[in-house]
Amino acid sequence: MTGARTIGLKLFLGWLCGLFLAVLAFSQAAASIGLAIDSFRPLGAGFFSWRSGQMRLAISVYEPGKKVDSERLIDTGRATLKLAPLNPRSLWLVGKGLEIEGNMADARKAMRQSDRLSRRDGAVQLWLAQDNLRYGSPAEGIRHFDLMFRGDHRATTEMMPALAMIIMSPEGRRHLAPYIRRDNPWILDLVQAAVTRLPRSAPVAQLLIDRRAVAPDVPYIRPIYAQLVGRLFQEKQYELALRLHPQLPGAEKESLHGVSVTADATEGYPPFVWAFADGAEQGAVPIALDDGQTGLEITGAPGTVGIAASKIFTPPAGSAFRWQVIDRTPNLQASANWEMTCLLGPSVKTIIRSNDLLATSVPLKRTHELRVPDGCRLVRLDMRVAGGIGRNPSLFSIGKLSLAGGRAPGKAR
Repeated sequence: MTGARTIGLKLFLGWLCGLFLAVLAFSQAAASIGLAIDSFRPLGAGFFSWRSGQMRLAISVYEPGKKVDSERLIDTGRATLKLAPLNPRSLWLVGKGLEIEGNMADARKAMRQSDRLSRRDGAVQLWLAQDNLRYGSPAEGIRHFDLMFRGDHRATTEMMPALAMIIMSPEGRRHLAPYIRRDNPWILDLVQAAVTRLPRSAPVAQLLIDRRAVAPDVPYIRPIYAQLVGRLFQEKQYELALRLHPQLPGAEKESLHGVSVTADATEGYPPFVWAFADGAEQGAVPIALDDGQTGLEITGAPGTVGIAASKIFTPPAGSAFRWQVIDRTPNLQASANWEMTCLLGPSVKTIIRSNDLLATSVPLKRTHELRVPDGCRLVRLDMRVAGGIGRNPSLFSIGKLSLAGGRAPGKAR
């Protein structure tokens, strides 16, 4: 009988141990998948999903229209500090709760302590960044943004526009300048956010100009610089565009000062390089001429009027724009004229036009010219084409485009 009782007791104890181990296994599994079961809280951090509770509570802070319970934030943060090793998110909960209660001094203490524990918590870095920017410490604010972006590149999508806003102030640009470098992993995101999201382009250009060095050149950034130059012209910030151009990577001096056409005439930063229409109404493409040089073939669809080619340049004083008409096949009432508009200088807003290049009175393969208005420092040159009446587009080619200081023999304006 005694032996039977002993065996029964052993079986019971074995069953009890098995049940306990099963409960522990389940609690750990629940914690690992984020299932919070309060009954497991006394067993410690390994058996209670404190991270899941933290995450849900943190998300609730940013839910629109939801009132946040500051005491719950503080209590949860402090409770998880007891359950688990010190972790930055627990201190963030405490700090956020204190902020909601208006206790900014203690909120900062909690956030700074969290920062000392780890610089990899994006929520903590964001709070410190915004707090420093809000209360007049832009250098510290930018440093925390930098830590956040380096720790989690996904944060750049949402938060980079907030950082880009400091470019609008001279002080902000001064503190941001050290981060405008090629080895900054978020330089592309910053420039893109600044160019596409800020209300004005001038501060972005000023940030790059003040460096007095070539702007950072990283993959995919040159098209964004081109957008910046385009915005400067749209906003009539011509002086800034002229100052910025030499500091852009790959910018050619010839594109700023010349009008010649090459096979790669559109490579660079518009509108300092040629812009050619390629639609159904007007078109312009570089072509090889018989003398080995490159010219333009220009078309205008019947019944349409528009710009087929355009370029902005800085002319030498007293210079003239020259070209030759190589060949032409015009429609009835078709026309083509160069239009030169002064954008800067004493002759600003002055517009001069050439004679009709499609008129039979303008001889082929002879040099014609259009003189730059006196004192003009920046010129927009447009080829305006009217397609006329017909079944096919008006077609003509021009070549030997250049700038010169004097009048050519046999000039025909």
